[in-house]
Amino acid sequence: MKKKDQAVTFLGKNTAFEGKLSFQGTMRIDGHFKGDISNGGHIIVGEEGLIEGDMHISYIVISGEVHGNIIADQRVDIHAPGKVFGDIQAPAVVIDEGVIFEGTTRMYQAKESDTEKPNTIGSDKYSGSPPPTLCAIYGIVTDQRTGRPINNAEIICEGIGKRNARTNASGYYELINLEDGKWKIKIKAKGFKKGTSKVEISGEGTYEQNCELKPK
Repeated sequence: MKKKDQAVTFLGKNTAFEGKLSFQGTMRIDGHFKGDISNGGHIIVGEEGLIEGDMHISYIVISGEVHGNIIADQRVDIHAPGKVFGDIQAPAVVIDEGVIFEGTTRMYQAKESDTEKPNTIGSDKYSGSPPPTLCAIYGIVTDQRTGRPINNAEIICEGIGKRNARTNASGYYELINLEDGKWKIKIKAKGFKKGTSKVEISGEGTYEQNCELKPK
């Protein structure tokens, strides 16, 4: 499996750049970028990040602010306290509660799928998977006895650093931009016994890790 591209800080805090950007791989923006972005891979806009300009990329995660139109070939994730002022075109758009979005959303069929219908969805209902070119662990947590999804289960992932997530109403969780190495996952939910699992990441790709929790 091909080794994943490591995330890089394209613009740090309190820095600014104006121009046109074309890149492959994954980039993180924590500063101010003004200009158009094309032929891009994955972009992560940190909480301090600001982009002014239109972009055509593969996948974008926004926790900062974007002023401009977005075309994504795979997916757009907007997390609080993110702000987007512009139109979005993508096969899937995931918007968290607390996000500010002013614009329109146009959905189109993903290139790699002829059967799956695109969706505009809230983060509480998403149960798909991260883009296959993004290094991530994802899965669904269910009640072992009933098979029903468990909402708001706490996911603690420890390895090279520590990541946390919570399941949505569909029992779905995901942890993205993980480093190569061994990761231990702990899953906690009220009224259930703790679940654990281990995942070893080696190279770019997504790793599915579902879990069934036993009621106490």
